[in-house]
Amino acid sequence: MTAIFSTLKAAKETVSVTNRNSKMPGSAFSSSAKHCRVGGRLAKLKGSICEGCYALRIQNMRPSVNQGWTANYEKSLDLIANAPAKWVAACVFQILRFANKTGEPYHRWFDAGDLDSVDQLAEICEVARQTPHINHWLPTRELAIVRAYKGAIPSNLVIRLSAPMVDQAPVKGSHTSTVHKLKPAYGHVCPAPSNGGSCGTGDNACRACWSHDVPNVSYKKH
Repeated sequence: MTAIFSTLKAAKETVSVTNRNSKMPGSAFSSSAKHCRVGGRLAKLKGSICEGCYALRIQNMRPSVNQGWTANYEKSLDLIANAPAKWVAACVFQILRFANKTGEPYHRWFDAGDLDSVDQLAEICEVARQTPHINHWLPTRELAIVRAYKGAIPSNLVIRLSAPMVDQAPVKGSHTSTVHKLKPAYGHVCPAPSNGGSCGTGDNACRACWSHDVPNVSYKKH
């Protein structure tokens, strides 16, 4: 890969990756929840996992966050259509920089927002290929986009297909996630609620979401 960026500022001006989420290891990529395709419909549906979406609440309450996530969405649309290598390079530069800084080789795609297109998924796969020592996790409700993608999924990327409704069984897929409230959880139960909302560190660390060995992760509805 040709090194396009030499400074963090230049990379972040292209598209922004952050490491500000103190409850999760490593870095994250955020986009506008106001532009979620499936999530936008689910947010209006009672009993769905997107009902009361926290990202939408944050965007509505904090103009600066809304501006940043919307900019990431719009820049990604433009770059992936017109200059995908630049989008990839900006993400790779920042992910590697944050991993080196924190010592946490983990990255989460879309801690707000979701996949927009098959082309975007293809470029995310390219980012993963160019960062082979980073563990990537992509939770998504965009099952149709994932199933329409015909390329190879890098071994360091775990795509978890989310069940759309609370207390619903996992959807069909190698790696999935669910949300439980009144019914028993499926598979691995996320320990964050009993760990201060955090993935934890040291002996208390959980990295199940990034693990190929965990078929389903179930999160408690809160």
